[in-house]
Amino acid sequence: MNKLSTKIRQKQSITPKQILQSRLLELGLDEIEKELENEIQKNPALVEKNTEDFRSKDNQNYGLDNQENYDLFLSNLPEDKNAIDNLISQIDQSEIDEKSKEIAQQIIFNLDNSGFLDSELELIADTIDVSMGDVENILAFVKTLNPKGVGCRNVQEYLMLQINDKEEIALNIITNHFDQFLNQEFLDIKSILSCSNIDFEHALTVISSKKFAPIVDLNEKNQQVNPDVVLRIKNKEWFILINDRHLSKFKISNEYLNAAMDKKTSKEEKKFINDHVSSAQDLLDTILFRSNTLRKVVSEVLNVQHGYLSERQKNPNPLKLEDIARKIDMDISSISRTVKNKYIDTPIGTLSLKSLFTSKIVKKSGQIVGTEDLKTAIKDIVESEDKNKPLSDLQIVKLLDANDFVIARRTVAKYRESMNILNTKKRKLK
Repeated sequence: MNKLSTKIRQKQSITPKQILQSRLLELGLDEIEKELENEIQKNPALVEKNTEDFRSKDNQNYGLDNQENYDLFLSNLPEDKNAIDNLISQIDQSEIDEKSKEIAQQIIFNLDNSGFLDSELELIADTIDVSMGDVENILAFVKTLNPKGVGCRNVQEYLMLQINDKEEIALNIITNHFDQFLNQEFLDIKSILSCSNIDFEHALTVISSKKFAPIVDLNEKNQQVNPDVVLRIKNKEWFILINDRHLSKFKISNEYLNAAMDKKTSKEEKKFINDHVSSAQDLLDTILFRSNTLRKVVSEVLNVQHGYLSERQKNPNPLKLEDIARKIDMDISSISRTVKNKYIDTPIGTLSLKSLFTSKIVKKSGQIVGTEDLKTAIKDIVESEDKNKPLSDLQIVKLLDANDFVIARRTVAKYRESMNILNTKKRKLK
């Protein structure tokens, strides 16, 4: 006889909507906008809202809470332009004459991806039938645009533009000994200049603090970071503005909703409509869920990092994903997805949201600090060392110990490398 066995099994099933939430939660703004555009192409139930829809009170969940906040939000968003567009815009708004603007535009169109001029001035002059003198004069004007230095012919010229005339040794090195500088023939340069160690090291510090290209890349994707959140402080009050203006401009078609309720609609048609309406509603709900979750996370991050973001302290405070998860009662994986690939426009610049999470380090005194404090301490030690006898990682450990840090040598090596600080041998002056 077969035995009858009863077992209770607990099974947790994940719904398609939960999968969608997890996937969209970790996408950055540019990625999710593409996702939405793809869905619109596939789903006829999704349509763009009209003016009346935006005036409706029912739509306020997606938007900002009042007109003042909305105006503040718009005023702080970067324009959707790439580097060339921004430069052309500056030329158009300048007070130079139309012929000069034409020359300036030709110069801009002949920049390479780093912002250096990638054409002979003679060719530009021939193209628009002007004199070499006219091109040279306008090139000087172009170099004053933002970012400053676009149109320089090479790195040497760009560095010379950035170095103040008062920094005579640094300017001399770049002007007259640039090839030796690139080859790190520092002892030879120092011998020729007949300057002190201190003055020479200062000159090298001045040069290393300058940019080596006017722009990183002229491609829009690399040049422009589209922030997911804008943080602003006004009258000592913080505003958290979620950049979802493009995500909240769609709704479910009234035509489809009416057809779903129409008795004349066949069962097959109703199934088609219901499937698309359900898919559209899941997407809209997920976008709202993403915005609300992002706001909650940023709000808690702001509670911890407001001093750093308002420039009242040098480094962010220690903060872990678990801290936020506990505060807003969500699992840590959701917080991790929310933080991933997100950027926030803050009073101190555009930052990755992830950069505001730092590990805790307990000093000998019991004080809790962040990893940025340790990095700063290591950087300060290296900058003050004798470049003829640079410190080893073990020596840095001993100096850190004297400054209340108990850190292993491998930890020093890890953070040193993360800051692109060379090892002892490569830091030594040749």
